[in-house]
Amino acid sequence: MTNEEWLKISGLKNAAIIAPAGHGKTEMIADIVEHSSKRQLLLTHTNAGVDAISKRLKKRNISKDKYSVTTIAAFCVKWCLSYDNSSHIDKSLSPLVKAQVKKYYDQMYSGAKSIFECQWAGKVLRATYGGVIVDEYQDCVQEQHEIFVSINRFLPVIVLGDPMQGIFSFAGKLVDWNTLPFTIVDVQTRPWRWAKSNQQLGDYFCLLRSLLLPILDGKSCSIEIGSCYGSIEIIAPDKFNGYSLLKELKQYGNIVLITQWPNKQLQLCSQMPGFFQYDETQECNKLYEFAEMFDGKSDAELYCAILQFVHSCATGVTTELSSYIKRLQNNSFDFSRITKHIKFGDLIFDAKNETKLNGILKILNWFEDNSSLFKLYRAELFYEMIRSIKYARNNDISIFDAANRLRKDVSLQKRYSDFKYLSSRTLLSKGLEFDCVIIDMTTPLSAKDFYVAMTRAMKKIYIISDSNKFSFNK
Repeated sequence: MTNEEWLKISGLKNAAIIAPAGHGKTEMIADIVEHSSKRQLLLTHTNAGVDAISKRLKKRNISKDKYSVTTIAAFCVKWCLSYDNSSHIDKSLSPLVKAQVKKYYDQMYSGAKSIFECQWAGKVLRATYGGVIVDEYQDCVQEQHEIFVSINRFLPVIVLGDPMQGIFSFAGKLVDWNTLPFTIVDVQTRPWRWAKSNQQLGDYFCLLRSLLLPILDGKSCSIEIGSCYGSIEIIAPDKFNGYSLLKELKQYGNIVLITQWPNKQLQLCSQMPGFFQYDETQECNKLYEFAEMFDGKSDAELYCAILQFVHSCATGVTTELSSYIKRLQNNSFDFSRITKHIKFGDLIFDAKNETKLNGILKILNWFEDNSSLFKLYRAELFYEMIRSIKYARNNDISIFDAANRLRKDVSLQKRYSDFKYLSSRTLLSKGLEFDCVIIDMTTPLSAKDFYVAMTRAMKKIYIISDSNKFSFNK
């Protein structure tokens, strides 16, 4: 951001900056904070976004006294809990109770809006901050947007985003950049993300975005994807085989396959076990489902549930352990005639004499020790269950409650970011970078999802499709 651009923005009550994917939004935020004379409140949607901003500010050696960074949700929750008389929230609701999560956060947003309509709240804001900066504004729903409109009565508000990446419409009505009550400020940008890895690909994404722009005005559009000097390849669906690409894929540090639906995402993982891993949602419903099952079952039913769980995470369970599964399904622990994997039968007998949690852990650890036979394709789910069981044992709570805390308490969350091959969707991979991206267009993505998927790639893109021509409806 140039000094002239900063001076223009700093003189406005509010400003909206549109920056395409990889065009330096985080760097702009750092510039604004560095130039500001007063402490800035930085808000974004995810903990990963908070981490990205924090790391950039630390890299720039910007003093922590100049900013506070958190998620929009955490910011609203803090204010609502601190001023519950003004927010009128129901304190009996909990984000740890699955059935209450949506209602809990809905009331926090409406409560925050009520608070920031009060003059006294403005005095507190002005005494604490000099301005508010909101990143990824295209992902704000109308309720969140109204909060920042209210705050703008007291503090300057600067929002940054890219309407072409607004793919979270399922969460509610997203902000309309065409009617945004903030001053749109043109800031000169360029595709910095690809400056060192593949500048030609970065330039190509600028062209791609311009071709897709009619979508933002409710119009349809058609595009023809070029090869971009070999950086983009079209593979016919009947020719695509992940294994055939392995030799070429091995040259990249990380690879993601992006598809539209969870079932196709899972299908690839199960077809290439040990390579592609399933990118779990933060909710990870399968974890809760099996945690509740483990809590409620005992004896043969419990061991059947454990095997069912491992079967959902890895290959080989039904083929290698079919005899044990049949015995347990018949409520029998008579494994005397089974000659395959005798140690597994012995392990079940040992587990029966352990505490329930230790017994489950021993069985899961056996599968981990035999990873050559049972290839994990949902490693995050598998290891989160192990974490949940250990946490339940150490804190004397149910496995379900342990899983709930581990997934929802930021301080307890674990990031699984070291998978070289990942099977994902745009909703999960947005904001991340990969050397190589494989995009499944056999079930066509929307224009925005397609743009997000393409711009995850740093070096190479494969598109699974019968054609290099795509049409997108409004």
